[in-house]
Amino acid sequence: MGRWTYFTDAEVAGLVDDICFKLDRARELFGYEIEITCGFRTPSHNAEIGGAQDSEHIFGRAADLKPPADSVMRERMVWALCTAGFKRVESCPHHFHVDISLTKPSPCFWQGTDR
Repeated sequence: MGRWTYFTDAEVAGLVDDICFKLDRARELFGYEIEITCGFRTPSHNAEIGGAQDSEHIFGRAADLKPPADSVMRERMVWALCTAGFKRVESCPHHFHVDISLTKPSPCFWQGTDR
């Protein structure tokens, strides 16, 4: 048994406890599975995929999530993420990004694009 109710240790490997706690709480509030598609990245992997040099992923403070296809469920998931304490949420057509940056503007919700 892992430390988190809804995520295995492998799913959140390299992520800091604060983001794991918020993800776990968001999953509880959402009531449906939340799939992490990208969590911690090494600096070299981040560079390979074209991630920002100061990406919160390399510090274990960001996660990309698979959004629901249904627009109502997408809004419900955003509500759950914000209610769980995320103050930085990006909504892209094919993923959500959440982070707990210590230096970037917060609160912040923005529409992004998929790469």
